[in-house]
Amino acid sequence: MKQLIRKGVFETNSSSSHSIAIATEDKEFVLDTIYPDQNGIIIVEGDEYGWEWFKHNDAGSKASYSAQSFANDDYQLDVLKEVIMEQTGATDVVFVGLNDGYIDHDSYGIVPKSKEELRNFIFNKNSWLFGGNDNSEADPTFYHVPEIRDGKMIQPVYKYELSIEGLSKKTKYLNKPTDEELENGINSILEDSVMTDDGSFITDNSIFWQISRNKEKCYELGYRVYQDYSTGEIRLSKERDDRFHEVENDLKESGLLENVSWDERRKLLTERFMLVTGLIKTVKFTLKEL
Repeated sequence: MKQLIRKGVFETNSSSSHSIAIATEDKEFVLDTIYPDQNGIIIVEGDEYGWEWFKHNDAGSKASYSAQSFANDDYQLDVLKEVIMEQTGATDVVFVGLNDGYIDHDSYGIVPKSKEELRNFIFNKNSWLFGGNDNSEADPTFYHVPEIRDGKMIQPVYKYELSIEGLSKKTKYLNKPTDEELENGINSILEDSVMTDDGSFITDNSIFWQISRNKEKCYELGYRVYQDYSTGEIRLSKERDDRFHEVENDLKESGLLENVSWDERRKLLTERFMLVTGLIKTVKFTLKEL
């Protein structure tokens, strides 16, 4: 597990994928602050930082994350306390709830430890904290944050928009996407969505729906099927159907799957799957230049 901090870029880990983007010297230091109470005290509360997707550039959230990261390191908590007191003029900083919070172990340890980098990370609004995981797909726009410069918020300028027929959710790209970027965008739009037998989509991320839906009547962007996005279509496969195994067994017995690459294997299987009524449905997507 890699846990480096690089200025101006993102560093991710294995299951959870928290990352930090510290503003580089060519970016303006845009001050954010935390206000002490009437007694000159700042209370920094711990929290739970797991697999959920989040992004913050406010001082309070970044201070909380830093404190939670240092929960078992008294020396670094003292350094953090000094940074906050020096920056805000507080007479004291009190950390609460750190024993009840946590940072997922696969993202633990990414917060900078030196005083100057901590100050730049926490109190500069051009420094960002991101959280997520590798088990779902971040929208391609997720890491495209505005830069605050000369009193203005410079927003990303997108040149392409991706949409999928039947879904209102869309995403955008700064430049024409590569095949991998296109696939990531498609995955993010289809996240929590399945197609029904009649060709319509249901989007629901509730645990009840994930457990209770009839998987013999729903289609998803499954691992079994090879995608050829040059056709302008996405192939969705039935979530549960014994005929997938029957087709695969027939091809194995024929010897056609011997000594072929994984991609070639998926291509051959997909060709046969598409000949079986009801195993595959297709849906059109559009990549539009803005």
